[in-house]
Amino acid sequence: MVSRSTRLLDKAEAALVSAIEVYNKPDFQYREETFAILTLNAWELILKAKMLADNDNNPRALYVYESRRLKSGEWSRKQYIKRNRAGNPHTMGLSQVINTLGTNDATRLSHTIRRNINALTEIRDNAVHFLNAGPRLSKQVLEIGTASVKNYIELSRQWFDRDLSSYNLYLMPIGFVSAPGLATAVSASADEEKLIAYLNTLLVEEPDDAAKGFHVALEVNLSFKRSAADAAARVALTDDPNAPHVTLTEEDIRKAYPWDYEALTDRLRARYVDFKCNGKYHRIRERLKTDDRYCRARYLDPGNPRSAKKDFYNPNIVAEFDRQYAVVE
Repeated sequence: MVSRSTRLLDKAEAALVSAIEVYNKPDFQYREETFAILTLNAWELILKAKMLADNDNNPRALYVYESRRLKSGEWSRKQYIKRNRAGNPHTMGLSQVINTLGTNDATRLSHTIRRNINALTEIRDNAVHFLNAGPRLSKQVLEIGTASVKNYIELSRQWFDRDLSSYNLYLMPIGFVSAPGLATAVSASADEEKLIAYLNTLLVEEPDDAAKGFHVALEVNLSFKRSAADAAARVALTDDPNAPHVTLTEEDIRKAYPWDYEALTDRLRARYVDFKCNGKYHRIRERLKTDDRYCRARYLDPGNPRSAKKDFYNPNIVAEFDRQYAVVE
């Protein structure tokens, strides 16, 4: 029999996938608001699933309790389950769940995740003040939403060992782009400006949380360049010798492999509870260095493979170390 916590976790994933599907629709006039609503629902469900899992799946862990007024006019000491209008138990809201989990060091959400959730909450609560989100707010929602999806995936992996790689969980970066010269939305600009200003106060990263893989927002920059050919060819990494060759500049490679040895080691040291810069670490790193997806060497003399070199690492290498070390919760 499937446990209550597992059922809630399944519903949370369904809510998150629904949020992304709605956001990625080519023409949806309530895109940002609906995404915020469904994503917050996903967060509430996964947090409630954690509370159930930690309380032997006892639903009372989620109930709201209240005192009742006695005939004497005094309030009872006994706590009774609060009921909703249908007579069913009233369960905690998102803020109450976050506060309850915060009483335990093992389940306390980081400041970064809480600020990200607060940003989504403000977007949802302020939706009534504008007809449609303008370009600036739309881009802000994209960056906050991208971080929220990433945070959810990371927390789901840490808490429930859930692998969500079977889903295409990404937000289309062209969702906030409008055709030049076209006015596609009417917004209450004063209210929208206030919301944008408030969200900017939340978008300050916690260095430690960033090292753990959690973010308030992830910057998205998009540019369009016309292809020199009438039809641009699709490009993918491959070891096929017959495939067309594409040359990357040193600048391109440096952007894709931004970490040197010191930066990689510092990131891993902050990310794992059991990490040590020892033989185990170096054996894993040396093995991964042979894979171009994770490491590239830059030579002092690019034409001479015997010249001095320095290795640089792609952030995707962290996923491989996750298999070997325990992530800080």
